[in-house]
Amino acid sequence: MANGTATLPEQEIREERRTRPEQRRRGEVVFGGSMVGGLIAAIAGILAIIGLAGAYPLLMVGIATIALGVSFLFKGATTIGQLYRLLDETGEARVPIGELGAGTTGETFAGIAGIVLGILAVLNVIPGVLIPWAAIVFGGAFVIGAGANVRVHEMLITWRQEHPIARQVGRQVVLATTGLEVLGGLSAITLGILALARVTPLGLSLAAMLSIAVVFVLSNAAISGRILAGLQR
Repeated sequence: MANGTATLPEQEIREERRTRPEQRRRGEVVFGGSMVGGLIAAIAGILAIIGLAGAYPLLMVGIATIALGVSFLFKGATTIGQLYRLLDETGEARVPIGELGAGTTGETFAGIAGIVLGILAVLNVIPGVLIPWAAIVFGGAFVIGAGANVRVHEMLITWRQEHPIARQVGRQVVLATTGLEVLGGLSAITLGILALARVTPLGLSLAAMLSIAVVFVLSNAAISGRILAGLQR
């Protein structure tokens, strides 16, 4: 590669690997998982709004927490899928997919914890404590996972974008998305801590879930857009 431009043989190798039927099917599965995760997060946001409006707030915040937990599981699976596609495109797909999950343990843990805490809250098991803790866990997953996501998408951009200007634009989009996730994560952590301190715990818990859902949908839309662009190349 010279001056940021791929050589002709390298470009041909990339195109051949991208257009293989199994490679495209994997990309479509990853894109579908990303879209489903974003849709579930959007539903969680709607439930949080309904709860803030005064309609069954305790039930709404519990179900929204469960929904966001499922969304985080999809997010972790999407990250694994993108890593596996990248390894496949580079001809290095010899790593078992189970080993790739090590880099997404934060999102997976947040998803499982959110589902469990949400179910317990729906069953009225100290929801004033469990839901704020779920918000803190979700926020922590955003903050901790931001660095890993930057590295994953940096690798994707470096491999797939031959033109240096396209790489710079892609990096700016990734950094903007990452900043949004960090800001949303810190906001959720702050709201969760205040809720644990008994400062209008139910209202702050609903606000935390709404902020997480909004950030999730926005960042997920950017990720889905990049996956779709890769499929259309």
